[in-house]
Amino acid sequence: MDSMIVLENNLPTEVGISVDGAHNLNESYWGLVDGSTAIAEQVTSLFWVSRVAGITDGEVFTFKAETEVGGTTIALLVQLTGTLLGSDIQIAVQAGTAKCDWSGDKDVSLCFTGNDGKSYRVSGAYVSEGAQYDNVRFTVSHAILPQIKHMVVLMLENRSFDNLLGWLYDDDTPECYIPTTTAHEFNGLTEGAHTNSNPMIRNGAPVPAIKGTTDWPARDKTVNASCVPDPDPGEEFSRCQTQIGENMGGFLTDYLLSISRDDGEPDSAAQIMQCYAPEQVPVITSLSKHFAVSDAWHASVPSQTWPNRAFAQGGASAGHVNNDGWPWDMPTIFDVLDSQGLEWRVYNNSVLPSLTKTMFFGKYGTNVTNFSDMGDFQRACQTGDLPVFSFLEPSFGPYEPDESYHPPYDVTPGEAFLGKIYGMLAASPARDDILFVVLFDEHGGTYDHVPPPPAPQPFPAATDGSNFKFDLFGVRVPAIVISSYTGPKTVFRSDTDVPYDHTSVLATLRDWLGLSDAFRKRLPSPRIATAPTLDAVLNLAEPRSNWPALDVVPAHADLAAKPAPTDDVPLNDNQKAILMAVAAHVAKRPLTLPEKWAAEQRLQNHRDARTWLAAMAPHLPVK
Repeated sequence: MDSMIVLENNLPTEVGISVDGAHNLNESYWGLVDGSTAIAEQVTSLFWVSRVAGITDGEVFTFKAETEVGGTTIALLVQLTGTLLGSDIQIAVQAGTAKCDWSGDKDVSLCFTGNDGKSYRVSGAYVSEGAQYDNVRFTVSHAILPQIKHMVVLMLENRSFDNLLGWLYDDDTPECYIPTTTAHEFNGLTEGAHTNSNPMIRNGAPVPAIKGTTDWPARDKTVNASCVPDPDPGEEFSRCQTQIGENMGGFLTDYLLSISRDDGEPDSAAQIMQCYAPEQVPVITSLSKHFAVSDAWHASVPSQTWPNRAFAQGGASAGHVNNDGWPWDMPTIFDVLDSQGLEWRVYNNSVLPSLTKTMFFGKYGTNVTNFSDMGDFQRACQTGDLPVFSFLEPSFGPYEPDESYHPPYDVTPGEAFLGKIYGMLAASPARDDILFVVLFDEHGGTYDHVPPPPAPQPFPAATDGSNFKFDLFGVRVPAIVISSYTGPKTVFRSDTDVPYDHTSVLATLRDWLGLSDAFRKRLPSPRIATAPTLDAVLNLAEPRSNWPALDVVPAHADLAAKPAPTDDVPLNDNQKAILMAVAAHVAKRPLTLPEKWAAEQRLQNHRDARTWLAAMAPHLPVK
């Protein structure tokens, strides 16, 4: 069997290639394939090497493919060492006088500045194509984020930008705007400037967005200020249409439906207009001010969790607008990284299955290699041996406290979890090599004053009968970029007509890792193709000396004092799906459609969840 050596040229121009083979190696063990030119934005096969027995045990042969990029000579290096049964292979890359170490199992990469003054990346990876031996794919591309070796994304739940950060700069001002040509004014809330009204609430008087949440009376309990809004607002596509209608004037009317279903007083719907003061959410406030926050990052879809997470992981949602049709089957960024031999992990803070595994159960249900817990993530931070891409998930409940910020759960555990993850990364020896992005998947029905803008086309219409063509972004959500190369009190927006949304994570991964060809083949989403990347947000030439300590992080003792959800608290769609995924893991097969219908009926509240999990307890923990 052979290993094929290919070059993916992601530059807009072709490059010449010369291959210097091991001339004293019999040509039955290697050979040229294509010509002497690597065409722009295509993959060119360079040469093959035989891996079968025949090379003397311990004998070494080196192959070098040379080209010129930006006026700098680069070398793509392959080395064969004979063994008793075949040969071992190693790869390395060189740009000018800079050369990486040889690697026999991991990817290699170099960023360099060409003689033309532009930044480039040359890399190499082992790629399995179903053969006995791995092939080698070298890549040359323009480089963004040359300082970064690891990208970490934490996606939290169901809060709008205004709900958590609308008052971020109420008594302060940012120090830097990106791009500098945009308005130097933070697009948050202003006292009395933004209102909703409904004739059934406060006799139709305008209800303003106010600074700070308060306790609310609710039937036989009091809604704590840190749990507002309660009950859970609507997040389905149809309800989002009501909320964003009349120039973002429908939040109060829509939330009245949730209050009515909960047998609450109509006036208590006014809590949807309350937005957290900075001192109520000190962790996310501190991070937003210590690093960079966007006041113009939109969810990808004006709807629920799953379609938005699917856009974050695949640039589309397989035609789904709501959390329906579990499990989903569509290409994802994880498939792209696998195809390139690049390491990725999904880390979740629960003994229950991760939400990513739940959503894509048919694809990843039996994958134990790439799904880990936060203990593994902490150890990776401590050693600095993080994957190329890490996707983090909090606990969504109901087995552990919900840490996702999802209403109507207390925001305090979410604050503690976010602070804990930040602390792990800040203490890592790889800190200066990390790009950490904190996102919320969707607004979850909470108030925001900025209408969603149109989104790029084309997309097929939704499969649920709504005829939605994915031509509208969702509501703004918090988005924070944390890096040693990002200055404090930075506010960033897109420098094009297309705003930031969750596919900006994918566009950044594409250009950072030089994967244009792989994206064209596996993730050809028009959203990814037009999404702005995050390279401009790393606006410092030299790394900061440290990541600042946070102002306040909730203590474990404070969290232990928080009461667990009562039996009658309804389960949200995420929790129901994760509980069904537990049953599928225990059964070692996907649930049938009748089984899913039956489970949907059984799983209504936290009492049902506890009963369900008690039956599964002998089989936990399940990752």
